[in-house]
Amino acid sequence: MSALLRFELLKLMRQPATLFWGFLSVPLLALLFRLVLEGMVFVRAGRIVTGNTDLLQSATNILTLSGNSVGHLLYAIGISSIFFSEYRFATWRHLIPRRSRLQLWTAKCLACLVCLAAGLLVAVIGDMILNSALALLSGDGPSSLSIRIAGLPALLAAFAAALLELAVLTAIVSTITILSRAMVAAVIPAFLLAIGTSMLQIYVGPTKDVLPLPSTGAEALRTWLFQQGPADAGDSGGAILLVWLIAAGGLGLFLFSRQQLSAE
Repeated sequence: MSALLRFELLKLMRQPATLFWGFLSVPLLALLFRLVLEGMVFVRAGRIVTGNTDLLQSATNILTLSGNSVGHLLYAIGISSIFFSEYRFATWRHLIPRRSRLQLWTAKCLACLVCLAAGLLVAVIGDMILNSALALLSGDGPSSLSIRIAGLPALLAAFAAALLELAVLTAIVSTITILSRAMVAAVIPAFLLAIGTSMLQIYVGPTKDVLPLPSTGAEALRTWLFQQGPADAGDSGGAILLVWLIAAGGLGLFLFSRQQLSAE
């Protein structure tokens, strides 16, 4: 399995455009957006305003990018491309005789998760570097920065929650790609699901009940982590994400195991 996973990652490394736009562009754009905001503050105030910044808390906050609707669109492109490329170039017939379908499906999903986790790490490390650079440029220096070790569990929990949300997205997009054998057919529904959930939340308004959708489950989990909200809401959010992960992943594996791929 490890050799198959390395093979999948090597193939992705040879597709730098897919690797960048599908997995790294979202955290980099989030950092760029924050840099632009800091630039606007500098233009209006005439100086860089930093204050006392907790590096771990700031890094924890940036992990909310996993719930961005536009981010889901870009992530879906990267995830779908890993599966769709085998259909497009008809290479399944070379892989099926050598490995079981469970191994092939698992390796591709793990490759997606490795790249998604790497993107989240880029966001965390980039946010810390950006905060350090802003502190130096403001003249305050390291004295305006702090690292509270007590914030490390929150950072790890936020990282796990973000990765769980993106794992659900991986399961959904890969399943639709397997079913339709097309990238667009998988990317558009994933994006519409994220946008539709956001619109539904605005329409419904605040409610104690968590809607059984991936985005609302992830939002409830983030609210519990960041704002110390009700524990039952956090439990419900985590349970919703796990149900979606198991259901979508199981369906995708079932469809993949039933496909006729000897000629593809």
